[in-house]
Amino acid sequence: MSEPALDDTFSSAVRLRICAYLSGCEEADFKAVQEFCDLTQPNLSKNLTVLAERGYVDIRKVASGRYTKTRLRLTATGQGALQSHVAALQDIVTTARTRQPAG
Repeated sequence: MSEPALDDTFSSAVRLRICAYLSGCEEADFKAVQEFCDLTQPNLSKNLTVLAERGYVDIRKVASGRYTKTRLRLTATGQGALQSHVAALQDIVTTARTRQPAG
């Protein structure tokens, strides 16, 4: 297994938050993610496009009565990238704490 590494995709706090939310559920409605992340529809869409292009998020449309809903799911690739990024952040914090001079 490789060392955990920071992922530039998550340099955006918005994309990190989206993936963190999706990591806690099997699938989520676009509107639920939008509300949780406190984003406008265009801002969420733009960030989801980036995540989908990297293979981190699966976006699908489902019929719901007369309407279509957008459903979002964190892919296995996205889950792995998120876990690696969080582990790398934790390594940075741990290293900083253990290398601080005493006193």
